[in-house]
Amino acid sequence: MHRKTKLLLIIASFVLTIGQATQAVPITYYQYVTHFERTVQNEIIWFSTPDTAYGPVHSNGFIGLRYSPQFYGPISTSQDHFLENHAHPYFEFEPVFNAPPVYFPQNLTNIRNHATPWVPSQNGMKMTWIRMRGEQGIYIYQYPHGTPRNDSLYEHLRAPQGGQRRTIFIDGDVEVEGTLAGQLTIGCSGDMYLLDDCVYEGADQFGGFDQDQMRYKLGLASERNVIIKNTISNGRENGWGRNGENGLNRHSIVITAAIVALNESFTFEHQNDQWERYQGPEPDERGEIYLTGSVAQYRRGYIHRSNHQGTGYGRSYRYDRRFAQEGPPGFGSEDIGFIHGRHDRIVLRDHNRYSIGRADIGTLIVYPGIEIIWGGSVVRDSLIMMGTEDQPISINLERRRFPSLFQIERGVHSYVDIENVIFGETTETRFDCDTLKVTNCEFRAPATLEGIIQVRVCTFAEEVWMTSWHQLLVSHSLFENGLTISGYTSDGHIQNNTFAGGRNPGLRLRRFRNLEIENNIFAFNRDGIRNLYQEEPQMNYNNVFGNDDYDYIDCTPGEGGISSDPMFEDFQRGDYHLTEGSPCIDTGNPDSPRDPDGTRSDMGAYYFDHPNSVPNIFAPTNTESFELTGIYPNPFNLATTISYFLPEKSFVKISLFDLTGRLLSRLVEKESGAGYHTIVWNPKSLSDGMYLLQMQAGEFSSVRKVMLLR
Repeated sequence: MHRKTKLLLIIASFVLTIGQATQAVPITYYQYVTHFERTVQNEIIWFSTPDTAYGPVHSNGFIGLRYSPQFYGPISTSQDHFLENHAHPYFEFEPVFNAPPVYFPQNLTNIRNHATPWVPSQNGMKMTWIRMRGEQGIYIYQYPHGTPRNDSLYEHLRAPQGGQRRTIFIDGDVEVEGTLAGQLTIGCSGDMYLLDDCVYEGADQFGGFDQDQMRYKLGLASERNVIIKNTISNGRENGWGRNGENGLNRHSIVITAAIVALNESFTFEHQNDQWERYQGPEPDERGEIYLTGSVAQYRRGYIHRSNHQGTGYGRSYRYDRRFAQEGPPGFGSEDIGFIHGRHDRIVLRDHNRYSIGRADIGTLIVYPGIEIIWGGSVVRDSLIMMGTEDQPISINLERRRFPSLFQIERGVHSYVDIENVIFGETTETRFDCDTLKVTNCEFRAPATLEGIIQVRVCTFAEEVWMTSWHQLLVSHSLFENGLTISGYTSDGHIQNNTFAGGRNPGLRLRRFRNLEIENNIFAFNRDGIRNLYQEEPQMNYNNVFGNDDYDYIDCTPGEGGISSDPMFEDFQRGDYHLTEGSPCIDTGNPDSPRDPDGTRSDMGAYYFDHPNSVPNIFAPTNTESFELTGIYPNPFNLATTISYFLPEKSFVKISLFDLTGRLLSRLVEKESGAGYHTIVWNPKSLSDGMYLLQMQAGEFSSVRKVMLLR
């Protein structure tokens, strides 16, 4: 099969399946894409004879067809039909209706954030002029807006070398022209004016080139309009009629680029409307737009008008099929993908960055190393984010001036399982689901969690609200501005956490049924623990010290409670590790799981690693007595190892109970010799939750808690 035909079949297959499982693509993927197909004056611009498209065409609005346009690539619309006027179009592929809409972000976030340089315009007082001069590099000039153009050099950049991909962002209007050697995207917050040809070095006079050999790529992106300037080189004063076929440098414009107008249009200057100050000749035919690349515009713009018996340009568009695989810098598959609209299931793994705005998603699955730019969307049912320590997942905002909510709504059997995820400073989170598992995550803004909650090894910089009606487990986590517990949890455990330096109470209890608070540090908050409920929680082995108003409000320390300076490594800098000599070292509940260094549990989120500690976490503390020496890991998922020590030959029973005391099974029931022994427990039919393990040997009896997390 011909190579080009193969590519188009692949593209067509993508468009036909996009509604089933979205795979985000850069906006530069399409040869032509719009949000609104009608112009600002509500006029239809028809695809008509001799219009021909070779790449993907899509509109979120109604596409108008008249006479005999030809489409050799896939065509789709988010509407249920075309608008037709004596239409006899040719389609190589069957058109797709009711396709998911293409997302048009409101700003060029990725280009803004990674631009080198980022050029200010002094609140619009300066016009920026960029000339690309092939291997000589890129010249950036600035001059006072509204005055004649001059060559006041702002910066000279070398041509991007090798595989380097450069982005430039101008905070304001910009004028662009020249020949590019390299890979470059120019973005701006204002209007972009094309003064003359913008072409690759090595392209022919009409912008043609060997796409299999061309190494260069250009993006011309504006957060407003991309406008063909009415210059002599672009055919001013009826340049087409005066210069004919041989005067290409005095009429027409040649562009090899992906053109993006995020909030407005790709259009031309001086359209001879009666209210305009400028009025050209009659007719005012300036030439042809020879474009090899793609056009993405929010609203379809005028390229030709009937004013003055004909004003503007003809169209000769060709598709740069390389953009189907990788767009220009800032838009390529390795840069960012855009997701918008309603989707049942989305998997994010092929880009480094995704922008998700105004989206309604059933299930969202995110792979390690992904950055999500979040803009007011919602996940309805399930969220799975499995980052790693080396490749965490990060959630940031599309607009940093306003806070945004990362929201999970309670759907049918809604489920959240996230690990190694960083939520940005203004990205609030609200998870309302059936089951919620959060491991090794960082929340830099307020968070609200509701459901069956399991939180381990997390950091919360702002206030957190947790509501649970059944199970609540929070362990080895840091709260820097307090935690509020509500709901009516019947199985609650707050273990080995640090609550420090908060403007609010370290722990505020609004409502609970059965809540155990153990091995925690509450230090230097407004209050230590404030109980607002009629019942008292079960509290043991906590250090509550140095809080501004009260350490305890309507609750008591319980067994093993202390009030001493925890001796953090550096409280002022937010380092809450324990220093040698801290009263929190080896003073946690002796029946709690041991620290990783094999010693008795410390208080707080961070254990103190004894330099000379015994590395065997199952080692007995006293070789002359019976001991249930360890359960590791605990909590666990698939299996855990249980160890016990016998000073002499004995008959041993290890039994499993639920929290009501009901016997579930016998894990060990046999005679064993002296020494320490291990068994691997792999429960297959038990549900998530807290269980009790009891070891009995003669008159000796010991009970440990064990947490199963599916």
